[in-house]
Amino acid sequence: MYVSCLMFPERVSSLKVSGIRKMFEAAPPGAINLGLGEPDIQPPEEMVRAFCEALEKGHNKYGPSAGIMELREAIAENLRKYRKDVSFENVIVTAGATEGMRIACETILDEGNEVLIPNPGFIIYGPDVKLAGGKPIEYSLKMGNKYLPDIEEIKSLITPRTKAIIVNSPSNPTGTVFPKETVKALSELAKDHKLYILSDEVYNDYVYEGEHWSFARFHNDTIVVNSFSKSLAATGWRIGYVATSKEIVQQLSKVQYYTLACPATPTQYAVLEGLKVLDKFQAHVLEEFRKRRDVAMKKLAEIPSFTTSPVDGAFYVFPKYAHKMPSEKLAMKILDKGVICAPGGSFGSLGEGHLRFSYANSRENISKGLEIVKELVAKL
Repeated sequence: MYVSCLMFPERVSSLKVSGIRKMFEAAPPGAINLGLGEPDIQPPEEMVRAFCEALEKGHNKYGPSAGIMELREAIAENLRKYRKDVSFENVIVTAGATEGMRIACETILDEGNEVLIPNPGFIIYGPDVKLAGGKPIEYSLKMGNKYLPDIEEIKSLITPRTKAIIVNSPSNPTGTVFPKETVKALSELAKDHKLYILSDEVYNDYVYEGEHWSFARFHNDTIVVNSFSKSLAATGWRIGYVATSKEIVQQLSKVQYYTLACPATPTQYAVLEGLKVLDKFQAHVLEEFRKRRDVAMKKLAEIPSFTTSPVDGAFYVFPKYAHKMPSEKLAMKILDKGVICAPGGSFGSLGEGHLRFSYANSRENISKGLEIVKELVAKL
């Protein structure tokens, strides 16, 4: 067996395997999946047909690094509900939000720059900052504050080395939707200190109460990262976009070329058709997911040792539990009973003592899976 004797750089060797993936890959056959953030529905039929037609029409070659013009223009049109001055020059198509966040960090960060990231927060933020040569600095999202950022705490964390703040609303893992006042306050803070806002808005179409407030409405140096994985149920297609100023898009396009060359061409033509039916598709999906959320909240309320905050968006519940054991150990016990969930500790130190359940599954499976959880924790 070939074994390398060379050392890896610390920014790579320090990366941890995702706790979410660990649970998914250890799951027994037939397990109820309440772990992955992946809608169990299929993309719109129009989009699937357009994908096949794109292949047949010969759209199988390299495209522009920033994406095909038609799709960039269609995304810009969709974004004008937040800002009237958005054009194709403000948009770059990416291989999902994951690649979008990665190239955004590489584009704006110098070695040693600090970036404020949420704790708990999605697992890629800290590693993306580190891989770009920056230093992640955590700000807390606490249940007692409805998982909203504490503006005074964030002020106290800003130093001359701070370059950006990463935000995520609707939030993964908490399901929190930032109200307008919070978005405006953070935007003003970023403007005062000349900071970028890296805004992960992949769940913007999953808001059950209130509305989605994009940071791009209030701060010109906002870099919006988004994806069609959730809004068009196309997680495996790996396609999304970044929207920001045209000056930043020009730099992003250069970095993307050396990372990806260009996003997949036939997929872009398919999403172009998907955007035409997005509102109709999402209206049905949102109503179904609202019902799923209500099922999950009702079942979790039946577990005395769990405390769950209200959920206004995304498709996750993040209950805090009273049992004296690490979240990964409890998640493994639940997995042994045939239910996949994510340990809260995967999302940061303040996620410890929590579990994340995704309700991107059928109402029947949500009810059945959480009943199994209820029976298990009653015996602990």
